[in-house]
Amino acid sequence: MNSLRETGVVLALGSGGARGMAHVGVLEVLAEVGIPIRAIVGSSIGAEIGALYAAGMNLPEMRHLVQDVDWKATLRFFLPELGKGGVVTDKRIRAFLEPYLANKNIQDLPISFAAIATDLYLGEQVVFDHGNMLDAVRASISIPGLLPPSKLQGKILADGALVNPVPFDVARNLFGGPVIAVAVHTGATPAFYPIVPTDDWKGRLEAELKQSLLQHVPQLDPWIKLWDQKNHAEPSSEWGIGEIYSRAMDVSRAELMRLREQISPPDFYIKPKVEHISMLEFYRGEEALKAGRVATEALVEKMHSLHQI
Repeated sequence: MNSLRETGVVLALGSGGARGMAHVGVLEVLAEVGIPIRAIVGSSIGAEIGALYAAGMNLPEMRHLVQDVDWKATLRFFLPELGKGGVVTDKRIRAFLEPYLANKNIQDLPISFAAIATDLYLGEQVVFDHGNMLDAVRASISIPGLLPPSKLQGKILADGALVNPVPFDVARNLFGGPVIAVAVHTGATPAFYPIVPTDDWKGRLEAELKQSLLQHVPQLDPWIKLWDQKNHAEPSSEWGIGEIYSRAMDVSRAELMRLREQISPPDFYIKPKVEHISMLEFYRGEEALKAGRVATEALVEKMHSLHQI
């Protein structure tokens, strides 16, 4: 019998912050319909979700992790600590990932894996297809301004989405095909989309910070306002810094995707409808997971023709 490394599909899991919880829904449906995965290449949250799966975390446990993140858990992950090079340090995220990834090397996994990061000094893509899994994922999720860059192998490394938002071309170069790409970033279509929160995230965040930290550290107040997103469907000078940053990243990612698709397109695209979920709204993981399931279920019949078992 062939090993998983010789059968099945290759997944390219894209960046998108909290929207990346949709990747878990994609993985669930592929398992349910019997489409095996022999390799995963991920950028940012795609690298994190892909690494957990490749390292052996089962899907019920992954679903539990997604469902267990409420707004308070999100707050604990991203409470500002004014770390050097970022608004927060990486100690909480590393503590979360260590039990699953710290003692595992990429080359020893039963499912092939690679993570994408960005060399900030050279402006180049860095592909981690061997070495420590935690180091690779930590480098890939280093969102500029939020998490400090990762220093590894003499390089200063940031989020893989800066150079390759959905690394389907790397997936094919490393592992062949067929390649299924999963894109969860908002992209540049529609040109301007409304932000419609399901609950008062900013209000809850502000209340929690005021209760615990703001009374002692008033300098944190601008951090709350930094990510304030207004409900505008059209361009506006009233956009907050966070919205402007998010929109700029969307435009950049869309252009990178267009260029890479011209050179090495994936065999198939899954695009969950998660544009309404903001980058740090990890407490909406259940919504993202469902969106990943719906998008994958709609394309199962076509995807079955992409692989040979």
